[in-house]
Amino acid sequence: MEDSGFTFRGQRLDEKVADVIRRHPIIFFWPLLQATLGLAVGIIVLIYAGFGDIFLIVGFIALLFIFSVIFKIWFIYSNSFCLITNQRVINVDQRGFFNRVITETEFSKIQDVTNSTNGMIGTSLNFGEVAIQTAGKENKLLIKFVPDPYSVQQEITKHL
Repeated sequence: MEDSGFTFRGQRLDEKVADVIRRHPIIFFWPLLQATLGLAVGIIVLIYAGFGDIFLIVGFIALLFIFSVIFKIWFIYSNSFCLITNQRVINVDQRGFFNRVITETEFSKIQDVTNSTNGMIGTSLNFGEVAIQTAGKENKLLIKFVPDPYSVQQEITKHL
């Protein structure tokens, strides 16, 4: 499944993108649950405190909080991905607005590729981790929240 339309900074002249893997959308669940619970607690407090000007101010702050949580998780989701090219594997892990870790390894340095799916949710929704064991200084590349980790493992193994 070649994704030839995808280009990236640092791409070599003879390098073609074979696959672009994004995180599983399950990463939205916990932040949205926390934001929803925070909003519910705020509404319950305001119901007991009465509806007035304070209700509008706190309601606006709660909505601002929820939208900021949604924006942050969307930003992290859209900027975190793994590229499998015909020469290497590149993992871009966006951890916050100003925190990004980019790890890459050549296929010639890969010694072992494993995948794992843990728990009832991971098994039923088919997401997990792909671990790439390398011969370099940093000897393990871990790609988290991968949809269908077995097929990603097979895609990497195919290029070895």
